[in-house]
Amino acid sequence: MARINLLPSPNGKSRRGPPSLLRFLALHLAIGASVAVLVVTALILTDAHALGRLIMEDRDPIVAIAMLMIGFVITIGSAAMGAAIMGLPYDQGDRPKGRKVAVRVTDEPVLAKAGAAVRR
Repeated sequence: MARINLLPSPNGKSRRGPPSLLRFLALHLAIGASVAVLVVTALILTDAHALGRLIMEDRDPIVAIAMLMIGFVITIGSAAMGAAIMGLPYDQGDRPKGRKVAVRVTDEPVLAKAGAAVRR
């Protein structure tokens, strides 16, 4: 079976697979989703605040479990992705940011006009 190379690499050759940032986010989403599944399972099995009994006595408990699971997966998965992004090292590099302006420092006071609205 032939492999399809879709993404160009910096050296001009093509490479296979998603970019590393997407893989990084997908990994942390999977970690957050697995934690969410464990939390929902623990909530139902321990019958916290009679949640497990309430769900199991429902006409269709699969719908309630699916809704609870989706909410927790979205919440904990996005929190895991956000924490992973915030934990990345920040490198400014050697490039200066912004433009440089020469500042003249003097010991003399300078008169400056400030525009303000007149209140009456």
